[in-house]
Amino acid sequence: MNLQRARYLVAIADHLNFTRAAAELHVAQSALSQQIKVLERELGVILFDRRGPRISLTAPGIVAVREATFLLESADRAVERIRAAALGSEGELRIVHTRSWAGGAVALAVNQFRSKYPRIAITEHRGYTTRNTALATDGTVDIAVVRPPVDQPELTVRILDQERLLLAVPSGHPFSALDAVDRAQLADEQVVFWPRANGPGMYDAIVEIFWPTTAPNVVRREADDEQVLHAVAAGVGVAPMPAGRAATYRVPGVHMCEIEGPPQYLPVGVAFRADNSNLALRLFLDVVDQVVDTSLLVR
Repeated sequence: MNLQRARYLVAIADHLNFTRAAAELHVAQSALSQQIKVLERELGVILFDRRGPRISLTAPGIVAVREATFLLESADRAVERIRAAALGSEGELRIVHTRSWAGGAVALAVNQFRSKYPRIAITEHRGYTTRNTALATDGTVDIAVVRPPVDQPELTVRILDQERLLLAVPSGHPFSALDAVDRAQLADEQVVFWPRANGPGMYDAIVEIFWPTTAPNVVRREADDEQVLHAVAAGVGVAPMPAGRAATYRVPGVHMCEIEGPPQYLPVGVAFRADNSNLALRLFLDVVDQVVDTSLLVR
């Protein structure tokens, strides 16, 4: 599998849509489809189930995406190290960001670190909290951006930011006419959610906030927040949604509601091994201490 086809495969798997993947990659959809067919012929397997209105990964496709992701990350690390050597860089900081968060205090700390230590190379990737914590635990990365709480005793977690939690409802839903929704009203609602395995701590925290006395009636699980919002727009159900993701995607047909009572927030943090000896990690944590005012976080 060459790098170009690996990138194509991962992009399609991220979106489960050839049109959006082609737009992200800046290639024609026909060319993208042709390259995937070539890859399927080379491997001798079918990677995507193209039946129905939406494509999905086959069992070989899931394995292929995992291997393609590893291949791309290895290639990216190699490129960064080569460039760092050419620039006379002193060290490397490896960061994996969470898919559900961008910007805020984490981005501020990274930008400040770049300015203060321009000779330290930074390699950045993204994934779900569960994968990120695994990478930090086994030493593949130095810093994992996560959605706490994290049940990983090998890791130290530092809270850096927070994000408002809202409720996404279809535009024609009765909730869309309310100033705020009572939690008791959610008991019988059909719910769209993402897989708990992506971030068990965050998932359980959301359930505790919205459904403190009964389990949510989850009727569909989607791979990420964007697909969750599209399912809400289609009238499948309501969904808890971080405000930042709702603002980023702005899916038509979705109305964002408040929940009655005090505003609810989801924390954002970084996880790392305390026994990691990388000097770049220590310098990054020093920058975090300087630029992030944790006293402003809601307790």
